[in-house]
Amino acid sequence: MRNVLDWLDAAAKEAPQSAAFDQPDMGITWGEFQKRAREIGSFIAGRLPAQSPVLILMEKSPLCIAAMLGAVYANCFYTPVDSSIPEARMQMIVSVLQPGMVLCGGRFKETGLRLMPENTVCVTDDIPHQIDMPVLVKRSEEHIDNDLLYVLFTSGSTGVPKGVAITHRSVIDYIEWACEALCLPSGCRFASQAPFYFDNSVLDIYATMRMKGSLYLTPRVDFLFPKKLIKTLEQEKIDTVFWVPSALTALANSGVLTPGCLPQLCRVFFCGEVMPCRTLNMWKKVLPEADYVNMYGPTEITDVCTWYRVDRDFADTDNLPVGRPCANTRILLIDGEICVGGTCLSPGYYNAPEKTAEAFVQNPLRPQIPEIIYRTGDMGELNERGELMFLGRRDMQIKRSGYRIELGEVECALNSLSGVLLGCCYYDASRERIVGVYTGSADEKTVRLEIKKILPKYMIPDEWHRREFLPRTGSGKIDRLQVRREVEDEYSVI
Repeated sequence: MRNVLDWLDAAAKEAPQSAAFDQPDMGITWGEFQKRAREIGSFIAGRLPAQSPVLILMEKSPLCIAAMLGAVYANCFYTPVDSSIPEARMQMIVSVLQPGMVLCGGRFKETGLRLMPENTVCVTDDIPHQIDMPVLVKRSEEHIDNDLLYVLFTSGSTGVPKGVAITHRSVIDYIEWACEALCLPSGCRFASQAPFYFDNSVLDIYATMRMKGSLYLTPRVDFLFPKKLIKTLEQEKIDTVFWVPSALTALANSGVLTPGCLPQLCRVFFCGEVMPCRTLNMWKKVLPEADYVNMYGPTEITDVCTWYRVDRDFADTDNLPVGRPCANTRILLIDGEICVGGTCLSPGYYNAPEKTAEAFVQNPLRPQIPEIIYRTGDMGELNERGELMFLGRRDMQIKRSGYRIELGEVECALNSLSGVLLGCCYYDASRERIVGVYTGSADEKTVRLEIKKILPKYMIPDEWHRREFLPRTGSGKIDRLQVRREVEDEYSVI
């Protein structure tokens, strides 16, 4: 297999009338979806050479996925962009990517025209309903599995976004492993939480395609209304979710998880941040028979590189393992840092050779042959069962009073407290203080007293800040930078 489109072509041939991608006001079958993707692919192939970057500036919708796969039919690669980010950041992405075309929804056309020349900006609704199969066949024949499938942009330490390039081979290996290891049945029904510019969406889209299933594109606003969200999941007969822990935590804390709810949901997967065991236990109490899987991995390694199927009970204060390597993946711990090798690996950052050389390095344990590994910047260790434990970011490890402190462990303790809904912490080096920030009913005095029962004195935050809510990133994670800015803004006012 050389191309992810093999899955789409098989779904369109074997299940042409089955629902592929749905949202409240729009649905599309596999046959209709393939047709529209081929039309868009024909349009792109008539204007761009193979392996050209195509920028996607659209709302999350079935048509957006058709635009992404249309780029693939043209043997190009796609980059979805968050339409809500400042245009200055979009312009930085454009300067790195240098796309040959912008595919946009009608409401984003003016934005596209400010980013790129007019002749490169195309509104997807205006693309003709015409398929040029000879051109698409020729592009397919030229394709190899190391061609790029997509480039997703993440934040860069210098302020310039980094474009993580991922190949067809990496996604093919990942999805084939996932469908087998996670026991996904034919016709499975996913509910999407991740935006398309976040790599968790890769499993949603391509596992659905591989298993000829259906993906419901849950509107972001539904996550603000838990009762409505539960009702929607039940009505859509959703059996699988792959969400960030913050989304699962918010739903659990809302009180809408009750016995008998979500009767179809039997697979609950999570990745992207630490899953509090207290949240896991709340879900297990309501859905004890569901399959719970914790996965770990940065964008640079095609979504996930390790996985742990929950096979035993954990106390609320425990840390959940991230498990063992996925197929065809190697995990190394070098000076405590998690390093990854295998076909999951990105070839590097797009148009950024120096940044690539810093993070994608020769395996020092095998200097005899070229073998590139990715330095994640995450710290880990193996537990007594040989399972990988995530300890936090390398920059979340601090030294205080001679003690090495993992802030991830402090956060785990904070999130285990009964009066805390969601919490995080950071280290203010200028004041040499650990700062805890949380939402929930517990006052600061109670939090301080309760966490003393779990952590040694030297690990306890020096100050606490209770909030009505914690800011989130576009992917649904806690926005730690914004949390810190908001707390520090208070000090600047004082």
